Amino acid sequence: MLARSRAYLNVERIVDTLSGEDLEDENHILDFENRFRDYIGAERCYATNQARAALLIALRALNISPGDEVLVPDFTYEGVVDVILESGATPVFVEPALDDFNVPSGHFEEKITNRTKAIIATHLFGIPCDIADLPAIAKDNGCSVIEDCAQCLGAEFEGKNTGILGDFAIFSFNYEKHLTTGEGGMLAVNNPAFFEDVERVIKSCMRMPLYNEKCYVYGMLIQHMATERAVYKTDLLAYFGQNCCRADQEIFGLIDNLVQRCAAWEDIQDALLPYIEREIDKTGYVPPHMRNVVVKKALLRAGEVKSRVFRPPIKRIGSGNLLMGVPRALAGFWGLKDLQAVNAIRNRNAHLIYDAMQDNPSFLLPKVSPGKVPAFLKCNMINQTNHPLSAIIRNARIRGYEMGNIQWPRPVHLLPRFRHVASRLRDAFPVTSYLTGRIINIPVHCGVTPDDIEGMTACLAGFSDNTRPGREI
Repeated sequence: MLARSRAYLNVERIVDTLSGEDLEDENHILDFENRFRDYIGAERCYATNQARAALLIALRALNISPGDEVLVPDFTYEGVVDVILESGATPVFVEPALDDFNVPSGHFEEKITNRTKAIIATHLFGIPCDIADLPAIAKDNGCSVIEDCAQCLGAEFEGKNTGILGDFAIFSFNYEKHLTTGEGGMLAVNNPAFFEDVERVIKSCMRMPLYNEKCYVYGMLIQHMATERAVYKTDLLAYFGQNCCRADQEIFGLIDNLVQRCAAWEDIQDALLPYIEREIDKTGYVPPHMRNVVVKKALLRAGEVKSRVFRPPIKRIGSGNLLMGVPRALAGFWGLKDLQAVNAIRNRNAHLIYDAMQDNPSFLLPKVSPGKVPAFLKCNMINQTNHPLSAIIRNARIRGYEMGNIQWPRPVHLLPRFRHVASRLRDAFPVTSYLTGRIINIPVHCGVTPDDIEGMTACLAGFSDNTRPGREI
């Protein structure tokens, strides 16, 4: 089956580098940071353990106090809201627009108060948001702009790279992103006024230990094997590979030995594949009691009731190992060299989907306005047919394609752990609710071929109907 996400990796080069370099020489991290800084045109860059860690460092550099507010899209990754709460700020959710799923500057401006400390401007799925007016709006109101470029590395807005348009920018390098280090992130700092504050926070952080670093990079290699079309047969989290390394020391020891000996990639695959297939089978195993529809519904209902009575805690990062170590920096350094070519393939695949579907009124494609050069992470469209999304997903799987609403099935303001900051907002964001209920993520990664695109668009076109599609907003 074609996996929804499969990062491009030059595995031979990565293995050769890991086996030949000093994995505790932090000059490699500085090299990666400097090369990334030069690539996007930022003032300073810091490699972090996650994009969430980059955001937390930025918010701490802003000296957040209780009562301060951070504006954030309601259609976003829930971990962003966790970080805002962990920093001590209050998240203020903002509605996106239907035309490109991003939040317009005007929507942010409407929510600014004298308590607003920062605005998180998110570029979704590789399409830049309309950020042109936002820095001036923020400056006039005494707040800062943090670009969330986790899904938009390599895109341009009005001739400038995303990531240099705000005071800060954060990037993600997990397995599903344009450039991957297994997991990781980068903080870009563009406003010199914050240099000292960021340095202060950075000095209080530590780097990940070498064992954890190896788990991330080896996990990335395992994920690469597990998402091979011939191997991939069930949903796998982006953390499947690193979880294999952490949970089974036999797997970790085997791949560590092979990498240190600089074994050929084919030999690494031959040695590890039986173990990986075993772990995949475990992942796809459904306990007998969960195969009963009645029992499954009852358990899900009980979980919902419990979450209403006992609010789940937010997911904290903490103050410890927020910085990236050497092995991931080495992988990122090489990945950056291939990024332009990788993005060209992703954009080509997305344009082929647009060409095939743009005249089909049953599916709404996000607009790419003049002045924007996207770096598509996925190609997305809105199901406006009378068919449920589940039927489309099921049919695509039968044909061998994994697509659907992979990321955010619910608006963040409706998640139980954020209930205390959004208790009166249940029906306040109709566009977000519409998007989460109808968005279809379609893979465009380097493993996707023109034949795949023809097959996926044919699958979608088969659900087109003669009834006039309507927007239920």
